[in-house]
Amino acid sequence: MRNLAATFALALLCACAGYTNGSQTGGGPDGNIGLDVDGGDGGGPDAGDGGPDAGPDAGCVPLSLNVAAIDNCAFLTPTTTTASVSVTAADQGCAVNIGLATASGPCTGTASRGSVDYFSGTCTGLGLPCIAPSLPGTLTCTTSTGTCTIRICDAGVCSP
Repeated sequence: MRNLAATFALALLCACAGYTNGSQTGGGPDGNIGLDVDGGDGGGPDAGDGGPDAGPDAGCVPLSLNVAAIDNCAFLTPTTTTASVSVTAADQGCAVNIGLATASGPCTGTASRGSVDYFSGTCTGLGLPCIAPSLPGTLTCTTSTGTCTIRICDAGVCSP
């Protein structure tokens, strides 16, 4: 009796789905009975940056400040100076301009990685490529003999 009930339930299920004897009998012209599941969009070739309007790698946060800085690149010795830092909005390309009152500046490049404003660019006064994990923060610049740093202070007085 249980086998008969199970066979009847299976036959009823197949009939409702449009199948008889293993063949599809219902659905549209291509035999589709409406069971397709769309996997969605893969996000395009670079789904990691939030789209073109978000700027590189999730954009940046606009920034404008005038703070103390310590430049170890201009004279290869710690030199206290001032820095003016600006980061444009993501829709303006996350452009960074760091003015320094030493021979290292200005430093120009782009910010990325969202709210940390990761910096990648060049300090054109000395022609050094530089990066920083955040702005304000410490720029590490590549010289012909190694690296040097320019510290953009968060606020107040910097110490070497």
